Amino acid sequence: MSDDAPKPYVSKIDRRTAITWIGIVGAATAAGAGVVVYGPKIGGQADAGGYGTDPNLVDPARAPWPRLLTPDQLQTAAILADYILPASATAPSASALGIPDFVDEWVSAPYPDQVKSRAVIVKGLTDLGRKVLKANATGRAAAMSAILATPFFISFRKLTIGAYYTTKEGFKDIGYIGNVARVSDPGPSEAVKAALERELKKLGL
Repeated sequence: MSDDAPKPYVSKIDRRTAITWIGIVGAATAAGAGVVVYGPKIGGQADAGGYGTDPNLVDPARAPWPRLLTPDQLQTAAILADYILPASATAPSASALGIPDFVDEWVSAPYPDQVKSRAVIVKGLTDLGRKVLKANATGRAAAMSAILATPFFISFRKLTIGAYYTTKEGFKDIGYIGNVARVSDPGPSEAVKAALERELKKLGL
């Protein structure tokens, strides 16, 4: 391992949070997570029972499937997630928010779309890990730049961004404040009213 290697990844989120993200990201990407009870056998593993249509978030520790990623694959996921969404002056990195844990939960879940992406992501993390885990910063950047057009990177990036922007830190980073009660409604500003008037005149209204 090089002297400038990232710190070993340590799990950041619990299973309740990770499983909740599966539903949110799955819905956002039309993945359909959590709509069937059983997934097929993968790599000789026994069938894993799913949660069905109503995940048990009261006791998520009893999730009927094991997490599948190895420590090296999790470390690689952390490196790649931070390459996609590094820390900035105003927002933490993807790994700081536990995105690798979410990816682990995603590829481990037995639902059809998770099973479909499992092979691509697990193989991608394994192959990339051989190139980045013992490389220096320059070598890591080169290895990740080389995979930008691959199905693995595209799929991993979608999961990373989808999960990151379901967090309060992600909301803050894009300026989303959600439903916030206001004492009064001042209405549109004079500049907005003027712009609206101009557009309405163009339409003859």
